[in-house]
Amino acid sequence: MSKPVGKSSPETEPQIPERNPTRDEIEVRAYQIYVERGGTDGQHVEDWLQAERELLGKYGNTGRMAKAAAV
Repeated sequence: MSKPVGKSSPETEPQIPERNPTRDEIEVRAYQIYVERGGTDGQHVEDWLQAERELLGKYGNTGRMAKAAAV
């Protein structure tokens, strides 16, 4: 006798581990942002935060970003 086909449960769905961007990935993207806006100094923190946001979004960690923003 075969099992009835039903909705998949969390135990049967493949688990994809969350991946966070590395410091190097953020650094490279922040530098790209710096170059894209003409290489003007004084916005390194904003560049870093933008790079972090972009990469976290790329890796699907938006829930973690929302928690960090709420603190």
